[in-house]
Amino acid sequence: MAKGYAFALFILLLCVSAGILLDGQVPWEEVLAGAKLRLSGHTTAWNPLLDERLPRLIVLVSSGAALAVSGAVMQSLFHNPLASPGILGITAGGSLLVLFVFILGWHAAYPLSTPLAAIAGSFLTLLLVYNLSKSKGRSQVYSLVLTGIAISTIFIAIQSAIIYCFRDNWTLIQILTEWQAGSTYNRNWQHVHMQLPLLIVGLSGCMIYRRELNILSLGEEEAANIGVDVKRIRWRLFLCVALLAGGALATTGTIAFFGLILPHLVRALNGPNHKSLIPYSMLGGAFTLPALDLILRTFHLHFITIGNISAILGGLFFFTLLYQSRKDDSKLRRSYA
Repeated sequence: MAKGYAFALFILLLCVSAGILLDGQVPWEEVLAGAKLRLSGHTTAWNPLLDERLPRLIVLVSSGAALAVSGAVMQSLFHNPLASPGILGITAGGSLLVLFVFILGWHAAYPLSTPLAAIAGSFLTLLLVYNLSKSKGRSQVYSLVLTGIAISTIFIAIQSAIIYCFRDNWTLIQILTEWQAGSTYNRNWQHVHMQLPLLIVGLSGCMIYRRELNILSLGEEEAANIGVDVKRIRWRLFLCVALLAGGALATTGTIAFFGLILPHLVRALNGPNHKSLIPYSMLGGAFTLPALDLILRTFHLHFITIGNISAILGGLFFFTLLYQSRKDDSKLRRSYA
């Protein structure tokens, strides 16, 4: 059954990839002929397949996989089904530092400054939320989400105030608007180079520590008794989450709730075992984000972005989780009555 899910997801990913590469009215004979010349080094002319669609597909696949896996790891580390980069303020913290990169113009002169700022902001925010939500050395599950929402609200307010100060700079406002909306317009090989190394390192770390994540799901004290170096593993996974979330943030902008929904769906279909949860989250995210992009382009919904769709669906899913949690609490109280 598990292999069947993986095979189905892989086939769907191939179909969506083909759809993104081949959609639209394009003279493909000329495009493919130009691609052959480009690959053989006989021309440097712009090619829609190699210079626009292929890098956009790689960025979408990478961002989807990164956000889904980072959400799955965070939910396991914090023992909280609502933990995700967006809910805990990691996205807002990374966005705040990236905002300064855009204002200073470093994104054009020093392209690597964008992912570095996103990673640094994500990592520092993750540490801040984790430490503020601790009580007597143990993370409080119920205060974690509230702390993350509070930090996110503060960072978003600071961003809004800064953007308002630069409201007369229309070029900057347009760049920030597209980036904050999660637009995939004009993605190129520079974005691939910014994200792909971070994705490989982050995913490799999460794959390596799948066994430890299973043990940590029993609780930190139980894991320590078994022999797991909880503190060291937690720090390394924090760094992996920052690499994944920061890389996705730097290339695709704000994709809200994506890291919340995908891990829940995968866990519901295949169970909580991280040996399969991490790979399936990776495949599910790699399929879903390009699929959303393909749907928007197929129906010419140019007035909405992937970030907008993800925020709407994620908000509804978030309300569903809260309702289910309240319903479970009511059943538990009635059972004790």
